Amino acid sequence: MRDDLLVERVDPSELDVVARVLAEAYAEDPIHLWAMPKAATRLEDATVFFTLFLRWMRPYSWDVFATADRSAVLVTWLVRQGKGGYPNGVRYMPELLRTKSHVNDYVQWIETFRPKVDHQYLEFIGCLPAQRSKGIGSLLLGSLLTEADREGLPVWAWSSNPRNLPFYRRLGFEIGAELCRDNDTPPVTIIWRPPVLSVPP
Repeated sequence: MRDDLLVERVDPSELDVVARVLAEAYAEDPIHLWAMPKAATRLEDATVFFTLFLRWMRPYSWDVFATADRSAVLVTWLVRQGKGGYPNGVRYMPELLRTKSHVNDYVQWIETFRPKVDHQYLEFIGCLPAQRSKGIGSLLLGSLLTEADREGLPVWAWSSNPRNLPFYRRLGFEIGAELCRDNDTPPVTIIWRPPVLSVPP
């Protein structure tokens, strides 16, 4: 394997770097287009959001992984049975999100679909646009799925971008129905991958 494609845990000192990668990766994602409607400032707004979000998650059981060349990033953490995905609830999320009440309400709505069992939550996965369609995302997510299988954990996520669903399906995710909160917000699709129990320790 090329050295630049090795998967590494990201040091907290690099949060600004990976926040920018995620901002570029999600630039055309429906929820980001809806939540950050000003095209002229969307990239910078998204970079600020991801930076604040990653810093906010530092004290908790978060993990950020990236390829060695930092062209792709994955954010995940373990959610215990009956717990919400965000420590202390959505109201303690970064100020940039909390002040956008419509976004806050949207996230709270999505939380109602979270499974009531231990699971690995895939919060974000993104690749720089110039590096897409090269198998980098599959490599990065595959490393998480292998570890989840070893722990016997399902993986849960949601997507507001229908174009990403074939990617998840190829990696063994079950694609749920499209869910609509109302006519003003982007629909989302819940995705779920049961653990594959045959992975050796």
